[in-house]
Amino acid sequence: MTLITSANAAPTTPPDPIVLAQEQFAQIAAYQCRIDSRSAQGDRTLMRYSYRKPGYVRMDFSEPHRGAVLIYDPDSGKVRVWPFGIGTLPVLSLSPSNSLVQGPNGHRVDQSDVGTLLRNIRHLQQRGKTTVIGKEALAGQAALHVTILEATGVSIDGVHRYEVWLEDSHGFPTKVVSYDSNDREMETVMMDALVFNLHFPADFFTP
Repeated sequence: MTLITSANAAPTTPPDPIVLAQEQFAQIAAYQCRIDSRSAQGDRTLMRYSYRKPGYVRMDFSEPHRGAVLIYDPDSGKVRVWPFGIGTLPVLSLSPSNSLVQGPNGHRVDQSDVGTLLRNIRHLQQRGKTTVIGKEALAGQAALHVTILEATGVSIDGVHRYEVWLEDSHGFPTKVVSYDSNDREMETVMMDALVFNLHFPADFFTP
């Protein structure tokens, strides 16, 4: 087990895995994955998640609303929702702050990408400590297990501790478990079927 602290780091301190993950994410123009998210209350969200910089997001849901599609366009700042699938009515246009398009823990669509997650983890990390647990098998693949614990009593979006598993090729989080200030589990998110730098159809985010 390797302990990395945000202060008094010696020159021999191993590279910070979260910083490395951010550096690698900076090289990714787009990605797609399958997300399986479960809240502490038992709510499950299953979707295909697609992202293209500078902030286009598309969610194709399997659960809880099978067939529903949600798209965020950073140019308009709006979220469009097709409750019964693209090409059907109605089509809703909402602000990303609207509770109808937020997750069980208040997650916003325009702040749902891995880049935002890594920034939040990094902010938490700078106020606490990071423990590298080591390589573990996750869904048959090697992943680096890292714990980030906030130490000053200040949480980020209600999160006091993260457990993160980073895959080898891009340092991409494939499992994230968040805990509140009472160390109660808030949410577990699994990400698999990863594809990086794919070329989406021209109208994929603007149907």
